[in-house]
Formats: sequence, structure tokens, C-alpha cells
Amino acid sequence: MNKKFNKHFFWLFAIIGFFLSIFLFVNEFFLNQIATERFNSEMQMCVELTSDCSIDQLANENSSNLNANQLKLIELNTIIENYEQYMIKIAQIFFAFIFIGSIPYFVGWIRSLILRN
Repeated sequence: MNKKFNKHFFWLFAIIGFFLSIFLFVNEFFLNQIATERFNSEMQMCVELTSDCSIDQLANENSSNLNANQLKLIELNTIIENYEQYMIKIAQIFFAFIFIGSIPYFVGWIRSLILRN
């Protein structure tokens, strides 16, 4: 009975983790695509307005001195730059679910080792 519970518990967490990871991955992928397109259009608008469009300089400026277009550029650039970190976090979430699902196996294995001695 306990081994059957362990198997179901593992697969429950594995499936939940898998589908959650797929959902988060697709969400981040499309967010990055949209942010990249929007960044390019905002950058084009910034160039047309002959404003300061250098991301490095904008990041060092006080936010009260920047217009809405420049603030949007900083925000979109942050989303684009952190894309890889978001993907790593999604993988960590998936493996956390796998680990949680494996805990009953580890507990049973440790109990069997203790009972043998």
C-alpha cells in the first residue's frame, strides 16, 4: 500500500510540475517576444523624437527626469535581459516538484535501512 502511495504521490507532483513548467515557459517565451517587439518600436519612437535613447545612460538617470517612453525602454530592457534567469527559475520549479514527489521514496528507503540495522 505504501509503495503504491509513493508512486501516485510522485507522479502527481511530476505531472503538476511538468504542466506548470510548460505553462510558465510558454508565458515567458511570449512575454519575451512581445517585449522585444515593443522595445524595438519604443526605441524607434525614441529615436524619432531625438531623445536620449542609450539604455546605459537611461538606467543611471533619476527616474523623475525621464519621460514615459524612456521609462518603458528601461522596463522592457530589464524583461529582455532577465529572460535566461526566468528560464532557469522555471527549471528549478520543475525539479523542486520532482524532488517533493520523491520525498516519500527517500523516507521509505531510509526507514528500510534503519530497520535492517
